[in-house]
Amino acid sequence: MCLLSLTLAGPGCHGRIPKSGPTRESGQSGLMNETFAAKNACNPENHLRPFIIEWDATDRSSFEAYAADDVVVVRYEGCNMQILEECRNDSVRGEQGAYKPVEWTSGALEKLNISNQGELVAKLPLSVGTLGGRVAGGEKFSMEYFVAGTRNSTRSAVYREDIAGNPGCEGATHFVYGINLGAFALGSVTEFVAEASASLYGFGAGGKNERSRTADKQGGDLGTCKGDSAKEVDGCKSPIRLTLRPIREGANPEKEAMKAPESEESLNAAGVINAKMEMSEEARSRMEAAQQRFTSRDGKGCLAELDAYDKLEPKRKSTDGKNGVAQWRAWCLMVAGKCDAGKVLARKVLESFAQPPVNSPEQIDKAVEHMVGQHCQGKMSPRDELIKVSTALMMANTGTTKLSAKECEDSYKLLLKHKDVKPNDDEDFSIINAQRDHYAWVPGCFSRAGDCDRAWVIFKETFIPSRLPDMKDKAQAEQIARTSFESFNKKCAVKTAAK
Repeated sequence: MCLLSLTLAGPGCHGRIPKSGPTRESGQSGLMNETFAAKNACNPENHLRPFIIEWDATDRSSFEAYAADDVVVVRYEGCNMQILEECRNDSVRGEQGAYKPVEWTSGALEKLNISNQGELVAKLPLSVGTLGGRVAGGEKFSMEYFVAGTRNSTRSAVYREDIAGNPGCEGATHFVYGINLGAFALGSVTEFVAEASASLYGFGAGGKNERSRTADKQGGDLGTCKGDSAKEVDGCKSPIRLTLRPIREGANPEKEAMKAPESEESLNAAGVINAKMEMSEEARSRMEAAQQRFTSRDGKGCLAELDAYDKLEPKRKSTDGKNGVAQWRAWCLMVAGKCDAGKVLARKVLESFAQPPVNSPEQIDKAVEHMVGQHCQGKMSPRDELIKVSTALMMANTGTTKLSAKECEDSYKLLLKHKDVKPNDDEDFSIINAQRDHYAWVPGCFSRAGDCDRAWVIFKETFIPSRLPDMKDKAQAEQIARTSFESFNKKCAVKTAAK
């Protein structure tokens, strides 16, 4: 059964005029049925790396659901590629393999410009009926795309006998080895942008969708591709290009090797592999030293130890988000005053290792902000500084830590300094709670520091306006506030009763 279909132009299609495909059920036109990306897919020099920018949102979500469970198998013949949705075992998830976590890249904005019929045929062989007339009439088109990362299969090859028992795999020719993720947009323009970094479709606009042109076709959101949070970056994870590998004939030789009896040679080989996997004693010592430095809040020293570790373990560096050691570097960066760099690395680690439901963009952002509250020091954004100080006050209020009266006062001033920081939405509780609940956290901090007078003054100043804004009887309001204060601060109840 075929779930998705992509008609591609290529060597076997040269010399013909591209024809417009029918309008999709989703309402999108068939003008993308034969794009530059599609033509490029059948190019003899690059025929195994097709763009899939023709797919609509339904196609993409179906493909992503398939790829989330198994390696995707396709039928790819001539100018046609079909996703074989039934070529998998629904009862055994990942039987054919899986895709590794995303390997993020720095990326760059790429552009394609179409100004005449020749360029249309060479770069974007769209249908004459859809775009040919518009180009002939002087209309121009521009496409922009950004590759943010790549996911590769856990297996380097698929063999014919691996899938022979599944009738849903009939006619399979290739499997999807790699998936390029990112975003793209294509649309009509009046003139081309000369600057390499300039964008017509809001690239890097932080998800604000500030576009000077309307895209005829897009996947993902170019505006989010340079975002700071996992939720923003999630808009730059749309599949836009595949790397295909032919299915090999015969049986998987690795399976045959597994059936062979153990020999001295095979056992020695296993020993060599185990030795390579084990961390050297010196590297282990550096790792432990880094952890001790971090515990001592010596961020700079921790990073120095991790740098030494990286030289000893070049294939498992602490800078690599796919390596669990990277979590320690992320924390040490935060402690060393490099909060933004620590956040970026922490997010990459969570992308690689977090399990559902913690691996959603929203949960990843919350987890990173929790780390900010615990570890970040030095220069921070107003939002991060507010999260940091509210976390410190909350921990002091609950008895996890204890601050001095001066530290409580400094923290209160920071809360007031950042009172205008806006929540991202009505579920942004890191900010909402910090601004709503400090009437309890700050007095609690002073109460545990032994300054009940200051605790009561701040509680009264914050509780009445926030909780009793419409009460006209000031004496009654103060009595209610005192009762609430004493319930929150048992240590100060006796001292404030006579005041």
